[in-house]
Amino acid sequence: MVEVPLFIVTGLLESGKTTLIKEIIENNISYQEGNTLLIVCEEGEVEYDQEWLDRYQVHVAYVENQKQLTPSFLETLDRRFEPIQIVIEYNSFYRMDEQEFPSYMRVYQQITLIDASRFALYFNNMKQIFNEMVKNTSLVIFNRCDGIKELGSYRRQIRAFNQDCQIGFEGNDGRLTAMLDEDLPYDLNKKLILIEEDDYPIWYMDVFDNYDRYIGKRLQFKTFVRDVLDHTFVIGRNVMTCCENDIQFLGYEVFNETKDSVHIGDCIFLECEVSREFSEVAQEEVVMLHAKKIAHLKKEEDRVLTM
Repeated sequence: MVEVPLFIVTGLLESGKTTLIKEIIENNISYQEGNTLLIVCEEGEVEYDQEWLDRYQVHVAYVENQKQLTPSFLETLDRRFEPIQIVIEYNSFYRMDEQEFPSYMRVYQQITLIDASRFALYFNNMKQIFNEMVKNTSLVIFNRCDGIKELGSYRRQIRAFNQDCQIGFEGNDGRLTAMLDEDLPYDLNKKLILIEEDDYPIWYMDVFDNYDRYIGKRLQFKTFVRDVLDHTFVIGRNVMTCCENDIQFLGYEVFNETKDSVHIGDCIFLECEVSREFSEVAQEEVVMLHAKKIAHLKKEEDRVLTM
């Protein structure tokens, strides 16, 4: 059985899914070398007219609910249209973790579109939906970004659900960028940067996204020791990213360059420098901290922080 690649585009209604799919098909020669099967799970204002479908050899099928989108349904469409790829305009209210595909169909990429002008309103009321949309996506695109000053916090909120995805921002002119000029709650120009306790999640996400601007910086913050390894130890905080049932540990590995020892569960005030190097534990290059000073604080429970 020949493998058929699946490309999934998801996002709330009117987030621009149809427009993006049309642009992808129109601007990629690989999509024009054979049939494309397009499965539409919800219809918005922008439509696929028959002339466009014929021009780009696109066959479209509509589904009304997730129960209809079964492996046997997909196999029937595959036999009928013999596509070289399948694009699914996915309904954001479907549960991806319950979605099944035939064994010879593999998800090559999932893209999530978010209307930045409505994100704050929707996110505050539908955090679980956003979690479902982005937790397995490889690319998140915020569109309609012009005039919005909170894009930095939007990126951190998405990064809390998925630390590995790429995040881009699109203006009304259609230009896409991953760069932001954002205000952080601390001054990166200082020689010694104090990270307040409630700002730890912001700092963590920004280091994850922009580690290069932290290399060599000296930082101070309160943290907890999660694990002690042969040559390093692990520090971090528990952070509620979505709801009470979705608490993640956000931490880093630390080389101890002090004479002070640490133990699991210790509450410490850490002064450290940021580097990026190979980790024997992770078996890859990661952000690494080098402890310069360690002050032991009064033992306490690790309070859960919020994004």
